[in-house]
Parts: sequence; structure tokens; C-alpha cells
Amino acid sequence: MTITALNSGPSFTRLSDFPWFPDDPNMNIMAMRAHAQNNSRATDVGEVLRALTGLKSGDGEGWHNRFRNLAEAVRAQAERAEKENHPVTARQSYLRASTYFRMSTTFIERGARTRAMYGRQLECFTRFAALSDPPIERVQIPYEGITMCGWYMPPKKKTAPRNAAYIYCSGEAGACEGTIQTSPTEAVERGLGVLLCDGPGSGAALMNHGKVGTPEFEKPFKAMVDYLVSRPDIDPGRIGVAGSDFGAYNAVRAAVFEKRVRCCGVITACYDALVDLYDYGQEGHREGLSAFLGEDPGNVEAVREKLKAYTLKGVADRLTVPLLILQGEENVNYPIEPAYRLYADAKGPKELRIVNSDHHTGHRRMEVLAGLTDWLADHLA
Repeated sequence: MTITALNSGPSFTRLSDFPWFPDDPNMNIMAMRAHAQNNSRATDVGEVLRALTGLKSGDGEGWHNRFRNLAEAVRAQAERAEKENHPVTARQSYLRASTYFRMSTTFIERGARTRAMYGRQLECFTRFAALSDPPIERVQIPYEGITMCGWYMPPKKKTAPRNAAYIYCSGEAGACEGTIQTSPTEAVERGLGVLLCDGPGSGAALMNHGKVGTPEFEKPFKAMVDYLVSRPDIDPGRIGVAGSDFGAYNAVRAAVFEKRVRCCGVITACYDALVDLYDYGQEGHREGLSAFLGEDPGNVEAVREKLKAYTLKGVADRLTVPLLILQGEENVNYPIEPAYRLYADAKGPKELRIVNSDHHTGHRRMEVLAGLTDWLADHLA
């Protein structure tokens, strides 16, 4: 049981000092996220700079237009490269285009435009997956009358006939393709397989099937594990789980109730979705959680009432598998208390690393992602 601080190198510059939108913490953190995804080649620093330069705080339409136009331009680059038989350039460009289409919806109301952008990001991600080496596989998992869609990312190099793997849990409403930048690209370099999947309340399950979320994430998670262990290339005794923000809530529940899970790692703990996400009121979580629950964002009391079930109280103290929590120390956009609550409750081996950074750990992103995936690799060895 340890609590450590990640503060190597220069001290963290507070989010409000980040140069793009110092008076708008939500736009500022999303600008930081756009830059930080460069570590997984999901964005390019120069392209992001072009999109952000001259954009004004609070201009959600401008954000949408700039990132949508950037996505279209990068997709055109990908299509041209694929036509000219340059698969590496095509693959990298399709991934960035997918990210920019997804990011374009950050500050606009959910509706026809967000559905259109979802379709385009999925098209680009599908081409990226097909051109990857080894190819990233499209996955369809039956669950309660629908098909949960996702992706299996095999390790870059196999050291044994069967490899370890983990499931990265999506957050509320968003598509699982977005989680590729939260550790999977690092994991496959370390011999791990990764399953990304749209569970109830997220991505295709919500968009195409209208399947809203459940506080009992362990139920769809069981179907995901069933899929993994059915694969002849997966070691059924070496399955882990990870997640961020609301996905961290899902990951902890999964680790408590699914006995085939050997370890659990989270970036930014969520102990109580109502308190930590909805009432804190940052980063579009209110809109995302409303969609996740199938409620109108204006129906505040109904959303708050449903979210009362999404708590780890009485659950986290049943967690016995090894746990790693990585948590940014700045609390402008997200509270730090959930990390300490989860750490205090967990009964098994546990480690809390407080990161001298913003909530998204963008200032130390590679250090955090390497730390998570190294830890997972060690515990799934």
C-alpha cells in the first residue's frame, strides 16, 4: 500500500496559465487533451495549433467548424495516400481524422450533427484499423438482445501462443474509439492485447440501439470477458481492466464482481458519479451523463435521481485484486477526493500516484501512460 507523487522535471504550470483559453477551464482542458493525444499519434501538434489559433473562449461553433474542417482535410490526405499505395501515411492520417471528427462535437448540442460526426469518425477509424500492423479486429459481442461493437488490438509482438489482455472501459456516452489514446497504443508495444467496447450508454450501443447505461457494469463486462477468453490467442488467467473518469467507476465494479479479473488500473478515479462528475459540472459531463441515462439534459432532477445508484460506496471495500490509481492534483475540472476515497476503501494491494499535473495528466501524459501499462504488464505477467 503506497501513495507516491509524480513530480519529476519542471513544476506543473497551472491549467489557467495554459495559453489558449485561460478564462475558460473547459475549453482549456480540451485544448490540452488535443495536444496530449499526440503521444499516441491520434493528433498532430501542428494541426492542433492551426485549429486553435485565433479561436475565442466560449466559441463552441467555431471549435466544431475548425476541427471538422481539419478532419475533412486530414481524411483527404489519408484517402490520397491509400490510393497511392502509402499505407503508413494513410493509416496515421485516418487515425488523426477520426480523432478530429470526434473532437469537433465537444461543445455542440447532441443531435444530427453529432451523429454525422460519429459516423465519419467511425469510418476513418475502421480504415485505420484495417491498415494497422497487425490489423485491429472489429468485434461484435451479443448482450441483452443487441450487439456491443468494439475493437480488439492484438500485441505488436507475441512472446507466447497466448497473451495477456485487458479491457479499457469507456466513459459515458462517448465512443470506444476515443479510448485508444488512454493507454492501448502503449499496451500493444508491451505484449498486451486490449479490448475496446461500446457498452450500454456509450458509442454504438447508445447511438444505434438506444441501449442506455446501467450502474451494474459488471453485467455487460461479463460478456466482454466471455469474448476474450473464447479467443485461442488469449490467456484466460491473465485478464485485467482499466478506465478513466466514469470509465474508472465501471472498471472498479468490473474488478469487484468479475472474478476472472486479476488487476485494475485507473487514470482519474470516479467514486460517486453524481458528486464527482455531475454536480462538479465540468467538461460536458452533465450532457454526457444525461445521454448515457437516456434523459433530457434539462430534466435535472430525473438525471440526479438516477445517478444516485452510480456510487462505489459498499462496492469499493470489496475490491481485493491489485489496484493502481493515477490522479492529477489540480482540481479545477475534476476533484481529487475520489482517488483518496477509492484508495481508502480498497482491501487488496493498492497504489495511489498523485500526478503533478492537470486532471487529464496532459503535462505528464507519457509518464502516466507508461506507468499504467508497465504496471498492467507486470501484474498480468
